[in-house]
Amino acid sequence: MENFDGKRFFVYGNGLSGRAAARAIKKLGGKAKIYTDIDGRFTVPQGKDYDGAVISPGIRPTHAVYEYCAANGIKTIGEAEIGLDIAKSAGRKTVCVTGTNGKTTVTRLIADMVDGVACGNIGYPVSTAALDGSKPIVCELSSFQLHNANVCPDVAVITNMASDHADWHGGVENYFAAKCNIATHTSGSLVLGEDIPIKALSTLNTDAKIVWCNSTGICDGAYVLDGYFQFEGNRVCPVDYLRLPGVHNLKNALCAIAAAKTLGAENGAILKAMSGAVPSPHRNEEVGKACGKLWIDDSKGTNVSASLAAVEQTVGSVCLILGGRGKDTDFDELFNALNDRVVSIVAMGETAQAVRDSACKIKPQLSVTVVNGLADAVRAAAAAEGDTVLLSPACASFDEFKSYAERGDRFKAEVRALIKR
Repeated sequence: MENFDGKRFFVYGNGLSGRAAARAIKKLGGKAKIYTDIDGRFTVPQGKDYDGAVISPGIRPTHAVYEYCAANGIKTIGEAEIGLDIAKSAGRKTVCVTGTNGKTTVTRLIADMVDGVACGNIGYPVSTAALDGSKPIVCELSSFQLHNANVCPDVAVITNMASDHADWHGGVENYFAAKCNIATHTSGSLVLGEDIPIKALSTLNTDAKIVWCNSTGICDGAYVLDGYFQFEGNRVCPVDYLRLPGVHNLKNALCAIAAAKTLGAENGAILKAMSGAVPSPHRNEEVGKACGKLWIDDSKGTNVSASLAAVEQTVGSVCLILGGRGKDTDFDELFNALNDRVVSIVAMGETAQAVRDSACKIKPQLSVTVVNGLADAVRAAAAAEGDTVLLSPACASFDEFKSYAERGDRFKAEVRALIKR
């Protein structure tokens, strides 16, 4: 484990992970001071004799703090790296999960299967989890956390990969490389979900044992056969025990089973986790019925592939609410693949015009309504064609909200107001 005794660190970013990193460093005998931008400008840390820096994952690689560290020979480390280091030094098993979609579902499933603690990008800092307990660590890691990370879990998992966050990483190739970095230093096992394009794995460089997943055929790992989830030729549990709907969740379950069995989980524990699983908040969450329509909150659908998966789970005709802050989002890709059951679009936020232009070009038969924000979108959807109204924006929320969760909560509040009326 990194020796923090008497060492000085600065932490850049005062969010949840930044504060957790500072606490961990201090608890392990080091010193840490938190800095953050003031009025959008870089705050130069006082003094230059720092032994290291922890930079919060939301800070872009082009930020001046990285240039400052390079110029002054200051090593950077992530909060998750600190937590994983603490856990491994205590002999605890560690699992890291990443992917474009399904990360949270897979992380929670694995944690339930191995009696571990789910942490990381789901809102519970890894370092806090590592200091506060003794269970296996199962952490979700975003591409932001992985872009320059040095993590070496016992088991790494990549659920799937599709274009996302290209604006933040400076291109989709860099985004794929960040995801693959989860296994660069891993000599244990790497679980690969089946929806990973070959080009996305072009930067994968690992000594880990590959464990495959396949929902349609036998493979060297986890697969489905004769109505059962199977692992390396042995039945694990019936597919019917999985409570989470949709083919994408079948694939998520395979990733979780592969990781859990690699760590030695018993079939009974896996069956219990599968039968007790519930969808994450703001992921295809039914809000209720109003104006003769079923309303569904999929605010967590922040990219094209997630929104397409959400549409596939709906029944009947659909009014789809799209838009927000773009991440170099390819709306042409979305509309080219969109199910014909989508009969109307409500486009909101910064990308509203881009959504409209793409829809009119590729699906001219669709009714498209352009609005400013979420409240207007709900009112427009109430009057639009469709049996179901689905909020699955394929965009980030930061044009109007602090997070997808805040956006989803506001959506539910607006819909419940309609229900009361």
